[in-house]
Amino acid sequence: MHLPPLDVAVYPVVTMSHGRHGSRTNRSLSTISSSSSSSAASMRGCAVAAPDFLSIQRLIQRVFRSSRITVQQAERLQGHHHQVYLARLADGSALVIKCPPNQTTRSLRHEKWGLETERKTLETLHEYTQLPVPQVLKYDGHGGSFGSPYLLKSYIPGRRLSEISPTLSTSERNGIDRTLGAYVRTLTSLNATQFGLTHRVFDKKGSNSWQEAFLALLESALRDAEDMLITMPYESIRGWVNGRSKCLDEVTEPKLVALNVCDPRNVIINEQTKQVSGLVGFSNVIWGDPLLSGGIPDGSDAFFQGFGECPLGTGGHVRQLIYAIYRAVVQIVAHHYRPHSGIDELQARRSLTYALNSLARI
Repeated sequence: MHLPPLDVAVYPVVTMSHGRHGSRTNRSLSTISSSSSSSAASMRGCAVAAPDFLSIQRLIQRVFRSSRITVQQAERLQGHHHQVYLARLADGSALVIKCPPNQTTRSLRHEKWGLETERKTLETLHEYTQLPVPQVLKYDGHGGSFGSPYLLKSYIPGRRLSEISPTLSTSERNGIDRTLGAYVRTLTSLNATQFGLTHRVFDKKGSNSWQEAFLALLESALRDAEDMLITMPYESIRGWVNGRSKCLDEVTEPKLVALNVCDPRNVIINEQTKQVSGLVGFSNVIWGDPLLSGGIPDGSDAFFQGFGECPLGTGGHVRQLIYAIYRAVVQIVAHHYRPHSGIDELQARRSLTYALNSLARI
C-alpha cells in the first residue's frame, strides 16, 4: 500500500471521486461509505469548509495552468494534526494537499506555523541538498479561491518504516539506519543566522543565543500544559533546567534541527529495495543544537556510522538530559490535547522523571 509523504496515521479513508463520496477498501484501512450529506455533517466544526473534489481539481489545474489535468480520485486522510488530501491524477501521478487542522483539533503553540515551516524547510532542502524530500508545488498562506491555507506537494511512493520494520532483516535495518544517519548529518550541516522557530528565523525575529531560544521553546510547552491544567512538576522542570542552562551557550551556530525526521512514520521505504526512498514530516523544524535532532537520542551504532560521529562533546550529556525533559513535556501535553494520537503518556512521564533525577545529580 502506498502512503502519502506526510505524518499520516492509518485511519479510515473517505474517497471523493468526481464530486461523489464513496467507499474504498485498502490493506490495513477500514472501509467506510458516506453520502455527501453525511460527509458534510462530519466536517462541521472545521475552521474552514473542507474542499470537495471539484475544488481540488480546480486548484491543481490552476497551479499547473492546464485544464487538461484530470483528477481521478481525491482521498481525505485523517492525519495526526493537519487535514491531508491525496489526489491521484489520470496520468498515474499523485499529489498531496495539506490544510490547517479542524477547529476542534487543539494546537500546541509551536504547531501553529506548521504549514509555513514545512514549506520553508522543504524549499531550503531542495535548494541546498539532494535529500529525497517532497517538492513544494504551491503554497498559499491565505488560501485564495481554495478557501483555506494550503500546501501542495509532490508525492513519494513507498511504505512507512513503521509498517515495514517487522519484516526487515538485521542487515536491511542497519543499512536504513546508516542512510538516516547520513541524512541527519546533511540536515544539521545547514546554518542560519539566528536560533529558534523556523518562521521567526526566516523573518529575522529569532534569538541571538541558543539558551534564550530553547528556554522559550520549553516555556511555550509548559504554558500549553498549564492551559490544560495538566499535572506536572513545573517548579522542578523550570528550576533544574534554568539552573543547568548555561551549557546551552556552548552551541554557537544555529543548525537545522528536524525533530521528527527519523520517526518511523516519516521515513518512506522502497518495498523492493528496502532502502530509504523519502523523508517527510518537516512541520516541526527549528534552528539550534543538532543534539536535539530526531534520530540522535536513540540512534543505533549503524546510525552514528552514517552520521560520522557520536556528537556529544563538552557538555553534551547535560544538554541531552535537558532535551529529554523538553521532548517528554511535549509528548505529555500533546497526549492531553489529542488523546488519540498514539502517544504513551506513562512512558513519557517515566522519561521526564528519569531526566529530571539525572539532571539533579549532576
